[in-house]
Amino acid sequence: MKGYSIFAGTLADMTWPQVEEAAEANTPLLVPVAVIEQHGHHLPLATDTYGAHLLCTLIKGELANFGIASVVAPPYYFGVNASTSMFPGSLTVRPETMVTVLTEILENCAQWGFRRQFIVNHHGDPQHNRALVQIIHSLRARGVEATYVLGGLIAGFVDLDDPAPFGESAPLSDEELIRVQDSETTGAARARLTRSSLDVHAGERETSLIMRFFPETLAQGVDVRSIEPVPDDMRAFLRAETSGGWRELSPQGHIGDPARAAAENGELYQLEAVDMAAAIAEFLRRQS
Repeated sequence: MKGYSIFAGTLADMTWPQVEEAAEANTPLLVPVAVIEQHGHHLPLATDTYGAHLLCTLIKGELANFGIASVVAPPYYFGVNASTSMFPGSLTVRPETMVTVLTEILENCAQWGFRRQFIVNHHGDPQHNRALVQIIHSLRARGVEATYVLGGLIAGFVDLDDPAPFGESAPLSDEELIRVQDSETTGAARARLTRSSLDVHAGERETSLIMRFFPETLAQGVDVRSIEPVPDDMRAFLRAETSGGWRELSPQGHIGDPARAAAENGELYQLEAVDMAAAIAEFLRRQS
């Protein structure tokens, strides 16, 4: 993929008459949601934003194969970084700020006619996801068909059925959540391409993403192959995250094994986008 503008192919590159025409046709809106956050000393702060934008762009192409036109919203990236806020470069806002701003943005879109909205999130912070649950509940209460598309990297460590991480927010209903299951092809590729057992943040998966699709953003002068894995087990990470000790556990910021990354592993994003598009197409079919 040449270049990496987060506005490329999105609503932001359209003219207002084009937006009006698409909105009046009740075109589904794909909403990339992420953050600006430290991703080790080798990846750009916008790694999550690039990932969300990439997924939505790929999903848009796959939906076209089902005869479904869609529009990609400009990526939203002012989210909650409670876990990594101790690192310079990790922008974070209060959860209530995120809820207010993103809800109002998506209400704008709904007022134009984009009432079918599919949120594709690429950030696992519990407070960030709690805010997304609140946003979807709020939009649904206003008649906006906002839906969380849960698949890919995030599906591995976000449990939207468990109310505990989401405070007072109730879990999402079947109408508010699309659970994307791996196809046989994706499952086989995941088993073949995944080399590390623990991969939470800026590890094998996200490093492979940047190597494959945005290589120009890799930090110059950093030998990825020389990066040591952190931590030894998941329990050490969970203790560090709950105690605010992420930087003490991993001074460079990564959680996982970036040295195992390879550009070919980025293929998973393409396969997962195929699965997400198929799940969205089936969801739209059931709603029609």
